[in-house]
Amino acid sequence: MLTQKETLTSRQNPTVKKTVALCDKKERRREGLFRFDGIKLFLEALECGLAIRQVIVRENISDPLREAVESALERGAVSLDRVCVVCDAVFEKMSEEKSPEGIITVAEFITDRHRTLAARDCASYSAPKDERLLIAESLRDPGNLGTVIRSCAALGIDRLIISDDCADLYNSKTIRGAMGGMFRLNIDVLPLCELPNAILSLRESGRRIFATALHTDAETVGTMKLSAGDCFVIGNEGHGLSDVVVEACDACAVIPMREGCESLNAAAAASICIWETVRAK
Repeated sequence: MLTQKETLTSRQNPTVKKTVALCDKKERRREGLFRFDGIKLFLEALECGLAIRQVIVRENISDPLREAVESALERGAVSLDRVCVVCDAVFEKMSEEKSPEGIITVAEFITDRHRTLAARDCASYSAPKDERLLIAESLRDPGNLGTVIRSCAALGIDRLIISDDCADLYNSKTIRGAMGGMFRLNIDVLPLCELPNAILSLRESGRRIFATALHTDAETVGTMKLSAGDCFVIGNEGHGLSDVVVEACDACAVIPMREGCESLNAAAAASICIWETVRAK
């Protein structure tokens, strides 16, 4: 089937230019589209039912990749008019990978799972009682955010709540770090200044919220008696949690570490807290 497609050789082609433009956050938001590289994410996107707008493949691709794309075409998961073949030189310029596999996918924002809430919604913010939650404030590194999303999806968190100054969900490094996890996970993005109100609202619904922060009265993760519905808040990589967020929580929690170690990577700390959350009864 791919042999039927004309090979594009110009970087000025409109499809090529639009795909490259999606490297920019403002353009992604304007178009409501995002892009990602690689066969694994392409297959994950198909499995999760993402709305795929464009598939770009290089002219000289491996047999497994060709088979994957043609299988998607045969099943009707992707229509032939949405597949674009480009010469190797153009593809190398389009890809964000150091060693590109030969496929770039463009998909619509995942609006059925990812919500951006207004300030007015935060004072009455709620989540289904049977959902397990994790909250993150000001995670600026897209790789860290992606790893947190991957851990949430893999270990059993149902909804991730993040402040709007976190790394962009649709940044290529976030998507790569999440390894398809963001295609499956419910994610709510809240205004940073309203995160304390959302935490207080969750507490009013019966949940206990624990700030991962050093404090004289902090409880130790691993020895805490957690209940279903309890959740943790993870802070910024360098500065931790803001005082207003800590004050909005029920209590503080710390992860025990060997003497002499100052802190854990935010994504590693999140994974530990996630594990403690999901095994709580």
